[in-house]
Amino acid sequence: MINKTTLIKSPIIPITFFFSVSLVIIGCSQSNDESIEERNKHIVRKMNVEVWNKGNLETMDELYSPDFVWHFLPNGSETIGLDSLREHVRNHREAFPNWTEEIRHIVAEGDFVMIHFVSRGTNEGSFLGNPPTGKQIQINEMSIFRIANGKIAEQWLLPDIVSLQQQLVQTKKE
Repeated sequence: MINKTTLIKSPIIPITFFFSVSLVIIGCSQSNDESIEERNKHIVRKMNVEVWNKGNLETMDELYSPDFVWHFLPNGSETIGLDSLREHVRNHREAFPNWTEEIRHIVAEGDFVMIHFVSRGTNEGSFLGNPPTGKQIQINEMSIFRIANGKIAEQWLLPDIVSLQQQLVQTKKE
């Protein structure tokens, strides 16, 4: 029979207890990190479907921080504020009413979510000061999002602008 004095003096019991508690703590923190990352990926996926694929601008207040900053990497421009982004989305969807974005890869690390996606649409409205071409385009794009307080706070966007321009000016071969 083991008495209390033996349990306290035996180094194996406290070490085993410490090791078990450590595993529980590590397991909980890992699942917590995963849940934060999964939540952040969910926010980006929802934004992709609601805002860009459906043109549902009403969901933007739920998904974006009011002081959102959009970094457009090809020319170094920035769009600051949710109202400016809303106007950009509205203009883009007027130029490409059937615009869709399909996420091909998504990775999250802490507060950052990175996606590779393919965008498609038909140019039926004025785009970048040019008249509509009626042409269908498909381009690869990449974005990095920073999520803060459950909302998209920043985005860095890198679209394949060269391919987009080539597809819009390309003449059909007869």
